[in-house]
Order: sequence, then structure tokens, then C-alpha cells
Amino acid sequence: MGMQIPFHTSRGPVDLAMLCPGDFAGSMIAEALSKINRFTGHSRLPWSVAAHSLLVEALCPTKALKGWALLHDAHEAFLGDITTPALELICASGNPVAVQNAINNAKGRMDRAIGAAWSCAPQPMSLEIRRADWIALQAERLYFFKEPLPAELTEDERRDALHGAALILRLPHGSDWLWAARSWLNRAQELQIDGLLTLPSETAPSSTSLVG
Repeated sequence: MGMQIPFHTSRGPVDLAMLCPGDFAGSMIAEALSKINRFTGHSRLPWSVAAHSLLVEALCPTKALKGWALLHDAHEAFLGDITTPALELICASGNPVAVQNAINNAKGRMDRAIGAAWSCAPQPMSLEIRRADWIALQAERLYFFKEPLPAELTEDERRDALHGAALILRLPHGSDWLWAARSWLNRAQELQIDGLLTLPSETAPSSTSLVG
């Protein structure tokens, strides 16, 4: 018999160990990602995972990969945003290989479920998406923490990072999580029109059978 892991959402509890397509509805993912702050909330202005995902998608140069670029952190809607320093501390507090493997396996499992629900093949090893993610991080560090761009950046990467920081400047901040949620969902709908993903049905069955 499989394990049950109750997980609460605004629509009611779901089973984190047996998520269904309905649990990955666009509005569910958008709402969660827009309320999760990057850098565990320590940036000088709120900056959500949803906004970060929009930045990564904008920086991704290959159209065919833009669907997964938007979804690359969608698993954080259920697993949360574990920062690299936090992960390093967790690994240092136990068996680092076992801890890293467990986290990678959980993310991989969630990515496969999201990819199936959204008809978008997971691309966790895509060098282009990983590069866009890294460039986005440099842009965020530059804008929010005034950190200089790393010296090892190539000229193209430096240009992309500065472009990313400029995009951040034009995006709303503060407590406007509704803007981030709407923008993330609107972009997902545009990518659906381009045939790069398919939004799960908002009325698809979910794992809310845990209620009671």
C-alpha cells in the first residue's frame, strides 16, 4: 500500500505522494509560485518564484524549450524553494550524498508528474535552460543585492544578465502576488497557443479524496 502525505492547498488537501493532473492546474501552480519568495524572502524587495520563472523563460533562447523554462521550478509549488546555501547546510548536517539524492529524486518525480500533466517533456538537464536560470540568478543578485556580475561571465552572458536586470526593473514589486500569478498564467496560455505545453483542466480529478 502506498503512503499518503496530506498537503494543504487553497482548494483543500491533496496527497503529495499521489498527485493527480487536477492538482497541477495552472491557477494552482501560478498562485503557489507567486506567493513563494526567492532567497527565502531576504531580497530588499519581494521577488517570487513565479516572477523568476518568467525571467528564465524570457532569457531562454530556444522557442522549443520555453515551455519547460516556464515550468522548470513548478515543483516548488509543492516542495518549496530550497536555496543552495540551505541545501549545503542540510547536506553538511547528515549524509550529503543521501540527502542530495533524496532531494533530486523528489524533484525528478515531481517534474515527471508535472510534465505529464502539462504535456511538456521535462528538460532538467537542458544546458540552455540551466544557463538561462543561472543568468537570471546573476541578474537578481545584481538588482536585489548590488552584487557585481561574476568575472567569468562571457560578453554574451554579461549582456543577458544586464538585460535580465533591466526586465526586473520594469516588473511590479511589493506585495502584488496577484500580478505575478496572472502574468505567469497568461504566459502559460500564450505558450499553449504556440503548442509548447497544454494547461491541465481546471476541473480534472484531483487527489482531494484525502478530505475526511
